[in-house]
Amino acid sequence: MMPAASTGFLLAGALFAAAMALALLAPLRVVRGIALFATLLALASAIAGLPGGTPSMILFTSGASPITWRLDPATLWLLAPSLFTALLATWSAKERTRTWYAGYAAAAIGVFALCGLQNGATMVISWELMSLGGAMMILSHYGDRAAGKAAFSMLSLLEMGSVALLVAVVLLGPNLGFSGYANAWSKLPFAPSLLVGILFLAGFGAKLGIIPFYAWFPDAYGTADGATGALLSGFIMNGAFFALGRALLKWLPPHSPATMTIGIATVALGALSAVITALYAFQQRDWRRVLSLSSAENAGIAVTALGASLIFQAGGQPSLAGLCWIVAILHLMGHSLAKGALFLTSAAAASRQHGYRIEQSGLVHGAQATLGVGALIGAMSLSAMPPTAGFVSEWLLFEALFHDFTISSLIGRTTLILAGAALALTAAISLAKFVKLIGVGLLGRSPLVQRISIRYRSAILLAGAANAILALSLVAWAPLMQPAIWPDPASARSVTAGLLIVPLSPNFAFISPLQLTAIATALATLPLFLIFRRRSRPRQVEPWSGGEPIDHATAATTAFTFSNSLRAVYSFLYRPETHTSRFYKDRGYVLERVTFSATEAPMLGTVLLSRLERAIRRLASSVRFLQNGQLNTYLTYIGVLFVILMMATFVR
Repeated sequence: MMPAASTGFLLAGALFAAAMALALLAPLRVVRGIALFATLLALASAIAGLPGGTPSMILFTSGASPITWRLDPATLWLLAPSLFTALLATWSAKERTRTWYAGYAAAAIGVFALCGLQNGATMVISWELMSLGGAMMILSHYGDRAAGKAAFSMLSLLEMGSVALLVAVVLLGPNLGFSGYANAWSKLPFAPSLLVGILFLAGFGAKLGIIPFYAWFPDAYGTADGATGALLSGFIMNGAFFALGRALLKWLPPHSPATMTIGIATVALGALSAVITALYAFQQRDWRRVLSLSSAENAGIAVTALGASLIFQAGGQPSLAGLCWIVAILHLMGHSLAKGALFLTSAAAASRQHGYRIEQSGLVHGAQATLGVGALIGAMSLSAMPPTAGFVSEWLLFEALFHDFTISSLIGRTTLILAGAALALTAAISLAKFVKLIGVGLLGRSPLVQRISIRYRSAILLAGAANAILALSLVAWAPLMQPAIWPDPASARSVTAGLLIVPLSPNFAFISPLQLTAIATALATLPLFLIFRRRSRPRQVEPWSGGEPIDHATAATTAFTFSNSLRAVYSFLYRPETHTSRFYKDRGYVLERVTFSATEAPMLGTVLLSRLERAIRRLASSVRFLQNGQLNTYLTYIGVLFVILMMATFVR
């Protein structure tokens, strides 16, 4: 009998396929209902399959390679919270189009196939389906030329990842079943083995935003809506990370000479991506662009943890390798919930101020208990503030990196030390970034324009609360993760000691989010008591503005002024430019309007993409004679190809 979790996921996939087929035929409410039910069914199936996953089963046989279906426990841990976010995003946003639901269904089927089907060919096909689904959700905004350009840029970079995956599959041999990949990889010499690892890192890193692929994030997310951002940063990103971890931790031989090198490259790319995307996210002035680059930043942190796992595994430390893999899973679990809360907050802000620009809107006035609390918890988690899931995962990652002294390789130890320093810088910038996002984007003074929908407010509160509950209850369910920890399952039991969270041993370090929350609540009673005991009304004064006469009722701190100081400090990276234009009337005597604009250098600059574009254009120009529009020419091509195929057949 088919296990309940597998049955549920396969039925959910069938429902998503039905939603795709009915997107152009059935009423929109029917398509929406099917998508909602399929998401709920997948979420229930993921929870039902924990903690042991599902056994392998053969769905059908194609030639000598049967198509096998299996849900790994790590898949379910990563997908469960992200499917919860997807459910909230789909439920709260009623104004979606048919194209959006068709794209969501395609992406969901791609994620399920990528994680469940144990075959190299289906892996590449499902990867393409995920890309197509994301592009359809972005393009659902009809008439938006920016969306078309962003989707094209995204698909172009993701196709580079698809080609990398295809080449990696070819290098691993003709047997497409995953069960033979580890053996095939172990037989490769050093150089091909290293190449396969880099190809997997580039292929799956295209969706995770690893250098240089994060360039598509701000434009693609910046033309989509909050619900699309929550899905792209949630179960789509988590599915891509699981596939990368499966390739590097299950297929790459732990004692291969290439393992240490691949681990060092993974840590370097992940840490560098996290720092650069955090710096660029701080300068953005659009909710979606900030949150998109934050997604790439947190994916970089998870990739850094994965690379550290490879380094410890190559260095003969399986327990520390398992700890790093636990950290990576925990980090993306908490990230999907926090990012879902903030992307839905951005959608709520857009519905009120008619745009996603970060400006003082007073959005939380009147919604402090729902939108305010949920958004604040999400921002705290992404800033690694206690007692949230982001704080727990980043604290554990730092403690794991501090075990660098257990590695005999000098370059391995140095890499872990530098990664720790890079992540510390990332955490500091992230704190400033989300202070800006909450302080400028949600607070301030603004007349009430439109009441926030109860659906948005409830979804934001549920996503934020789930993130905090995830951290506070970790000591109860962390030992259940043993089947999901590939290098050393026992590591899952060693991250807790009673109510403490520890990096394998309480003698090294420990924290307790539950006790931190209890102590903070107790300490908060004193100021609350003083506030409620005070009988007279508190005295209010206007904030000081450097002695300048200013109208505090209309003046506001902008997103640009908040981040301008860091823009000056890192000017070597940003290469900032400012432009001021003055417009006069009455023959130039009266100043009518002043406009100010500030820009930073593109994230990849003109060094990489522009040169690549010029090279492709030159190549296309050199072979354009092949497309001359003559029928005889095309028939000649077909004839030559036929002769080549016949010769190859006879030679064989």
